[in-house]
Amino acid sequence: MTPAQSFARLFRHAEGTAVINHLKKITWERTLSPTATEAELRYLEGQRALVALILSLIKQGQQQGENT
Repeated sequence: MTPAQSFARLFRHAEGTAVINHLKKITWERTLSPTATEAELRYLEGQRALVALILSLIKQGQQQGENT
């Protein structure tokens, strides 16, 4: 089993969907004030990148599962 398949398996149930939705809410849907520091902006972008990676791995794993 590939790491992508493991991610797809881990997040395929209701609990996984709830976790992904929470991660999206605290990263992608979060906005910072105009006075946010560069460090705060970089930190949030790092969090967003990690959520994007997780979503990408889930999608890859789902596709690999369909092809096996």
